[in-house]
Amino acid sequence: MVAIKTDVEAPAVKEDIPHDHLYKVTGLSSTNLEKLAQEPASDFEEAISATGYGWFNISLMLCTLPAFWSAVSVTSSSSFIYTRAQCDMELRLLDMGTVTAMTYIGMISSAMLWGFLSDTLGRRQFMIWGFFSSGLVEVAASLSQNFTMLLITRFFSGFLFNGPFAVLLTYLAELHRTDLRARVLLLTGLFFTIANTTLPLLAWAIITKDWDFPLFGNTIVIHSWNLFLLATAMVPILTGIAFIYQPESPKFLMSRGRNKEAMEVFRKIYSLNTGKPPETYPIKKLVEERSEQQSRGLAALREGGAQFAPLFKPPHIGWLLLICLTHLGCMFGSNTIRLWYPQLAAMIGSDGTESLCSAIAPKHVEVEGCLPTETNMLTYLQTAVVGAGSMITYGIGGAMINRCGKRKVSGFCGILSAIFIISLPFTGSSALPMVAMVTTAMAITSLCSASLSSIAVDLFPTSLRAMAMTTFLMSGRVGTILGTVIFPALIDFGCLPPFITIGAVLSLCGISCFFLPNTTLKKLE
Repeated sequence: MVAIKTDVEAPAVKEDIPHDHLYKVTGLSSTNLEKLAQEPASDFEEAISATGYGWFNISLMLCTLPAFWSAVSVTSSSSFIYTRAQCDMELRLLDMGTVTAMTYIGMISSAMLWGFLSDTLGRRQFMIWGFFSSGLVEVAASLSQNFTMLLITRFFSGFLFNGPFAVLLTYLAELHRTDLRARVLLLTGLFFTIANTTLPLLAWAIITKDWDFPLFGNTIVIHSWNLFLLATAMVPILTGIAFIYQPESPKFLMSRGRNKEAMEVFRKIYSLNTGKPPETYPIKKLVEERSEQQSRGLAALREGGAQFAPLFKPPHIGWLLLICLTHLGCMFGSNTIRLWYPQLAAMIGSDGTESLCSAIAPKHVEVEGCLPTETNMLTYLQTAVVGAGSMITYGIGGAMINRCGKRKVSGFCGILSAIFIISLPFTGSSALPMVAMVTTAMAITSLCSASLSSIAVDLFPTSLRAMAMTTFLMSGRVGTILGTVIFPALIDFGCLPPFITIGAVLSLCGISCFFLPNTTLKKLE
């Protein structure tokens, strides 16, 4: 009997794919495909290091400079307009404090939402629309004619600005290699210094002018302080436009399984930095950080909740709480003195007849009508000098941060700043020692904050980084609100309590820095 082979027993026929078909589909010959398959895959750190450093990085930093300038103007511009706006809008002292706090309340209320969306949907689009929308709200604030409108616009300005700014720190870290990352984030602190120096000068150039422009039959009156707010509103709008020309974060793309798009970004950066064709980029294959491409749009949002759960569980929750509480203390000290300094300088005056303690002592004097606070050029110049003083500190910090470590730099800065602030009530009646003390304290606390930001970026993986940074910045806003409310309340108990309280908080902040993990030169996860 003859055995008949069934289809199952029959040997499988090997089907060869024609070489011309492979070339049409992939753009590569079969030989090149075999080489590509054998080539080892590179991780993110190897890929970003291969792009070098050049024009792309310089253009990126130039785009971030107005973003950091906007961060200062959004939170501080209202502190400069009160000298004129208090009579135009019939503002009480409580109203002024409420307007300043409202910006930070808006930032806190949007913190988690922005962090969730950026870690789920990407970095670039949120920076474009966030900065641009915040600028438009700032334009609306510049047209304010009453307290209610100013209050509402300040809230929404903070609500919209907080998200893209938190994403920006993550974005910068994900576009620089390990040995440059800490220095770049430290350089952003220098951008804060530039903003704190130029904003008072802009206020002096505009607010001190007696400008009044009635529109629509006096329905709207544009004063000099309105024009000042309008000038500051242009910066976030230009920042949003500038980021249209920047790429998406390649680290984010890799974390979402979109390696092909990430490779295109790496090649573009390489070409801009070296001047060579993108095809000559030495890395040919990237590590698959995700086994399959992640969802986008609404599907990504549905997956996001489960994705962020690890941030609030061990081991991340412990480090998140520690670094957020440390940053809260740092901002409690730094921003309280920074936001109150123009008022303290105006109280002391330029004649040097009163000490700090006698100037801030409560005075109950009844005056009929509204009398705007008189300021001169010296008041604004003192504020500019305080902002400019941080430049030297950042230069020293940039050289020390990789050698000494981020946590040591931030820890010693916190303790040193506490010593200078506690010494403020003993500076006497001369304005020069107080300016020197405040300048040094602000410079050191700024360096502490920048170092903490660098630690926070390195501490969490890509899928959690933007959410963690948003929470980190939110804690700083809480510290600022607490400081601006507690400081005037403590003044009623005497001169020493407010400064001793701030010094104690900064000391605890500095000590807690030494308990943070060492992330110096750590690769991004």
